[in-house]
Amino acid sequence: MAEDSCCRDQHTYNKTNQQLKEVFIGHWYELEKTREIALKIRDGIKKINPLIQQNTQVICPYCKHVCCISEHGYYKYEDLVYIHALGLKPPDYEFGRNDTDSCQFLSENGCALERSFRPSGCNWYFCDSLLEHMEKIPSYQEFDILMKDLAELWINLVEEFSYTVNHLTKNKL
Repeated sequence: MAEDSCCRDQHTYNKTNQQLKEVFIGHWYELEKTREIALKIRDGIKKINPLIQQNTQVICPYCKHVCCISEHGYYKYEDLVYIHALGLKPPDYEFGRNDTDSCQFLSENGCALERSFRPSGCNWYFCDSLLEHMEKIPSYQEFDILMKDLAELWINLVEEFSYTVNHLTKNKL
């Protein structure tokens, strides 16, 4: 498996997706715990989405330096593990765009991808203006706790998937 790949080129992206698809199809039962963690992550992202949306609607339309650029809009390996664990198909990409171009999924109304389906860089990054605005709202502490819980789940997802795949590989020999 191409665990260190960042999936920014079409060949790596397609190869990684194909490998993960085969692993999840071939070992659906063995990867049950990985799938359960992915569902918890998805539910957690959906839980924090309204708070993030409320704040991005206030801050992002007036920003002079758009964060949603091509450079940040690619899935990493662990993002694809998460997507495949949910039984979803990652979106097709328009490869070869300049890193500084607007993200191909950015529309007039924000991101065209559902938050729980976005690359992790999109979900974990908050610019200074957005973060400063969010820190002032009463529900920020709850949001911060939920984000820490999600980060822990994300680490658990990667560790569980790696452990299971390594175990499957050793037993195959």
